[in-house]
Amino acid sequence: MEHYNLDQYNFEKIGMELKRLRTEHSYTQEQIAGDLGCTVSFVSNIENNRAKLNLRVLMYYARLCNVTVDSILNAGQEEEKQQDISSARDAEALNILHQFPPEKQEKIIQVLKYIKEQCV
Repeated sequence: MEHYNLDQYNFEKIGMELKRLRTEHSYTQEQIAGDLGCTVSFVSNIENNRAKLNLRVLMYYARLCNVTVDSILNAGQEEEKQQDISSARDAEALNILHQFPPEKQEKIIQVLKYIKEQCV
């Protein structure tokens, strides 16, 4: 059986995703609260990561906005993966650059700047 670690989820970004979905579909917090039988402040607290997200709320938003629970839970993770990839690429480029003597490093940087100018 696979074990899930709740620390892997960014609940701040999940709340932001819930708010994004709600506003994208033109629902108000009042409508959400009415459907869920809770207070508007609870909906606000969920969307702003001041209250714990529960399965009932998660399922409700997913059904209401016609998205998967996974897409809500994974909010922001793609962005974090891209940042990790970018950081790894930067580290690899620096590692390669440092393998050259300083005068060659300067020439490589000048070439990269030229290429950048041509691509913009």
